[in-house]
Amino acid sequence: MWIDTPNARLELTPHDPLRLDDARGTVLRAVQGTLWITIDDDPRDIVLDDGEQFVVDSGEPLLVMPLNGRATLDVREAQADCRTEAGSKAIT
Repeated sequence: MWIDTPNARLELTPHDPLRLDDARGTVLRAVQGTLWITIDDDPRDIVLDDGEQFVVDSGEPLLVMPLNGRATLDVREAQADCRTEAGSKAIT
């Protein structure tokens, strides 16, 4: 799937993960369901529940997969203040 837009809402299924390349600064938000995000060469496992979001902090390719069935994902360009928005997931 090729996404060339600053904002997208995607329905993800368990057997069809989304791969994003060069997504640094992109905001990933779980609209419905639980999402698992794994970034190449990064030991973290990032899990987002309904309403939580993650600002991609790496230029490495990443995969987004739903856990426990289908999930809805919002993908949008980062804004300067998005790291402090309510519901942001701080991953360290």
